[in-house]
Amino acid sequence: MKISKHQFTNEEVVLDFHEYEGCEFTNCRFVVLGYGAFALNQCEVKNCEFTFAGPAASVVQTMATIYHSLGEQGRNLIEGTFEQIRNAGGNKPA
Repeated sequence: MKISKHQFTNEEVVLDFHEYEGCEFTNCRFVVLGYGAFALNQCEVKNCEFTFAGPAASVVQTMATIYHSLGEQGRNLIEGTFEQIRNAGGNKPA
């Protein structure tokens, strides 16, 4: 679903399967469930936070476990993942 030029304030906003364009988010909690792609195109984000639930939370927990339980090798694997994210660019839905 595409949502354009809408203002969100003090809301919980589920991102999965949504494309936000030219929206403004203030004091919001973004929820990523991990069921589908999303996009934030030319949006303004003020004082918001991301949370993860469902499959996305499982992925984050898995990455934390790898990072903390495999010593330097685990840290290198997760840092390598973050480097891939930094170099990927773009935020278009799949």
